[in-house]
Amino acid sequence: MQLLDIKRMAHNILENQNIESSFIEYKKSANFKDKILKTACAFANNYMNNEIGLLFVGIEEVDDKETGEKAIPKRPIEGIKEAKLEGIENELKSLLANIHPKINYHIITDQIDDEYYIVVAVESGSNGPFQTSERAEKDKDIRLKAGRYIRVGRDSRLPNPTEEFELLKKFANFSFSSNLNDTATIDDLSYEYMKEYLLQTGAKKDIREMSKLDMAKSMGLVSESEYGGYRAKNFAVLMFADTPNKFIPNAHVEIIREIDGTDKMESKKFDGPVWIQAKQVSKYFEDNIMASYTIREADKIEHKIVYNYPLTAFEELATNAILHKEYDTPEYVGIYIYKDRISFVNHNRPLPPVTIEALNRDRTFDRRQYLNKELKDMFFSLNLIESYGSGIRRAKDALLENGSPELKFYPDNEEDNYTNAVMGVNKEFLKEFNGSTTKETTKEKNSIQEQIVLLMKDNPSITAEQIANEIKEITADGVRYHIRNLKAHGVIKREGSTKSGKWIVLK
Repeated sequence: MQLLDIKRMAHNILENQNIESSFIEYKKSANFKDKILKTACAFANNYMNNEIGLLFVGIEEVDDKETGEKAIPKRPIEGIKEAKLEGIENELKSLLANIHPKINYHIITDQIDDEYYIVVAVESGSNGPFQTSERAEKDKDIRLKAGRYIRVGRDSRLPNPTEEFELLKKFANFSFSSNLNDTATIDDLSYEYMKEYLLQTGAKKDIREMSKLDMAKSMGLVSESEYGGYRAKNFAVLMFADTPNKFIPNAHVEIIREIDGTDKMESKKFDGPVWIQAKQVSKYFEDNIMASYTIREADKIEHKIVYNYPLTAFEELATNAILHKEYDTPEYVGIYIYKDRISFVNHNRPLPPVTIEALNRDRTFDRRQYLNKELKDMFFSLNLIESYGSGIRRAKDALLENGSPELKFYPDNEEDNYTNAVMGVNKEFLKEFNGSTTKETTKEKNSIQEQIVLLMKDNPSITAEQIANEIKEITADGVRYHIRNLKAHGVIKREGSTKSGKWIVLK
């Protein structure tokens, strides 16, 4: 940034009394040497991927216990006497020399409330990670523990092991998805999937008719090996290998479902190309899990339709989990379906500046960073994501419109390295089947469960496969899921063996 822009930005922050944040810090004087040093180091490491970090000196924070106001600049400011400005600037330069490698910063002097203040503007660099020196730790006027400090929220601190690993990867410009796969070659990529992708993204006919090698080169999927042949990049394996799992362990999604009335779970695995996984997982949910009720009040003509889980929310959260998975971590994306909730689990945290706290608090993430940039661009081209950083907003909006519980993200600590999004079921689907006279609850479009019950009445020996063939909107697995629900709610029961028994309709 230009110095005038930085100066204007700093002045506006004080005018607006902005609260301390991941890029703003206030200090009453330059005497807080340890805090100034670790904050400057943290700003340089730029863990939260800000444009710049601003450390104000001569600005006291408000800490009003009665009103609860804190971490905003006290106005009028305490300020710095003009005669002391040069001396303090020299002190700050000497202090910041305890950060290695050398950081890129500017010291700017300005006035507000007829008082002077100093801004240390720290710009991010590419030659980190930056750390404070042992000399500063031994200096009796500083005594700051040596280390690579990071800034998270309003806190400048040493990173935990997961954060330090992410910091090292950041400065190493490590990108697993961009790297060559250890074993996969162009022969392991599906020409048919490549052509299908180009067709779905509206590529011109001449590009779709290229040879496999020319197509792979033009899409940046491969690099020529020094030993001959063409090796595939990891994102190419994820997008176009028949079974990415073969080359990248656990590059798949598993849906694990609670079996009603038991303490057992059943699992279904989706292990094709990741964009196909996203579509198949959503289709499976639509066919086997999603249900809707038409709610009619006894004294009203109007009715409303509610879903156990809105499709948009499921699609956004499932796609989000696939897109933001850290694929060099050998853990699959898990989607766990319980009676009262669906839990989406990724074994990595989001990249800063997005945090678990922010996912719970905010709706949009304009500055969201992506582990898998190529996947992000390809998912966008396939319309699997609509715009960058907006998927969580759409999921939250869909849940709100459906009257569902708020979306929750976990963990609630800084140590555990996973992201868990939990979507609660609409409360209507926790109610027992009953003959209420004040509210009639029926499934939309002559519900799947109603059709199953009618077919069982007509043919008590009917099988799940036969029911699926009759209804045509659901798989046999989906029929079995609804049968378990109907049994659990006392609507039907089974008499006799699996092969020769029959269905008894109780309600």
